[in-house]
Amino acid sequence: MSDELASPALHTEPAPAVLDIPVILFAFNRPDYLERVCASLLNQRGVSLDPRRVFLLQDGAVSARSGLRYAEDAEVEASIAAFRKHFPRGQVAAARSNIGIAANIRRGEVLAFEALDADCAYFFEDDLELGPEYLRIMGELRALSDRDPRVGYFAAYGDHQAQPPGPEAWLTMLQHHWAFGLRREPWRRLKEWLAPYDRILEGSDYAYRDHLAIFRWMEGLEVAGGFSSQDAAKTLGCNALGIARVMTDVCFARYIGAQGASFRDDKFREMGYDRMNWVEGPQHHLAAGVDTQVNGIIADPRKRHEKYREVRLAKLLEDQFRTRLERDRPATREDVVALYRYLLDRVPEDEAVESLAGRHSVRQVREILLTSREFRGRNPLPRNG
Repeated sequence: MSDELASPALHTEPAPAVLDIPVILFAFNRPDYLERVCASLLNQRGVSLDPRRVFLLQDGAVSARSGLRYAEDAEVEASIAAFRKHFPRGQVAAARSNIGIAANIRRGEVLAFEALDADCAYFFEDDLELGPEYLRIMGELRALSDRDPRVGYFAAYGDHQAQPPGPEAWLTMLQHHWAFGLRREPWRRLKEWLAPYDRILEGSDYAYRDHLAIFRWMEGLEVAGGFSSQDAAKTLGCNALGIARVMTDVCFARYIGAQGASFRDDKFREMGYDRMNWVEGPQHHLAAGVDTQVNGIIADPRKRHEKYREVRLAKLLEDQFRTRLERDRPATREDVVALYRYLLDRVPEDEAVESLAGRHSVRQVREILLTSREFRGRNPLPRNG
């Protein structure tokens, strides 16, 4: 008989699966929020990240187009530092200037699907804190998108109003692009569809985008809506193209963006986000019948946006025309005279009217006058102090 003691049986957890697709974070000037998002990404159960596949797409502080400052340099630096604290081997792609959220997200998508040639990628804004089951459930949603190529966008942050307890998670329509997976082929189709929208955005800083031009663009579509944001435009595109945008009804994350472009504290609380909580535990999974929900998630929002186009867009445009100038329409003689009066304090010569009216847009005439020697001479730069 051996004198050796029998070794006790070892009961170890299986090693977490390493995520094999890019993880891209978008950030601007909220380092405290980004810190929480990064920490939550590293606190996942059953899934770990390859740090070489984690990227920060950091927007800049000052617009090269307008010279306007949208953030302090220290805020941008703190944002990058927060990312590097949690992902020292991650990669930072910092914009040299402020390009706005739409262009920053677009370059993240191009990075994932063109530069990295990924078939699928996960994208995270800086204001959704993930519960520990988030990436595991995202893996189940990704498997759904493998089975059904109509699924383009998917997320697991859930319905914060209903907050069903689980453990079965059913599907509902994705509301916001806060922390989502996206497939390459639907993205390519959507990118082509959005090209006219993107051209409109190129004409100004995103914060001052031409809302009227965007709503005029919707006149030529089968679908329309009452918002001009890049999120809203992508939603319309998915509805037009039959691309499903799905999320779980059960909450596996919580929205923390009480301060930002979309929310302030009072609105954040009014909408109930301060009461949003995630569920935890390995018992939570997608319900077995979620595949059958995709048809309705595609059809229902399309019908709503077709109805909006048919019934409400004309009234929206009427309201817009009362408050906004269609700046890319051809300038009339009256426009030229008015611009001269307001910008140069005088009436234009007949030759100037003839050379500008009908040959340039209102915006072009305005730019010609604003950059003229006469305007600069009449309007010296203000002295500091």
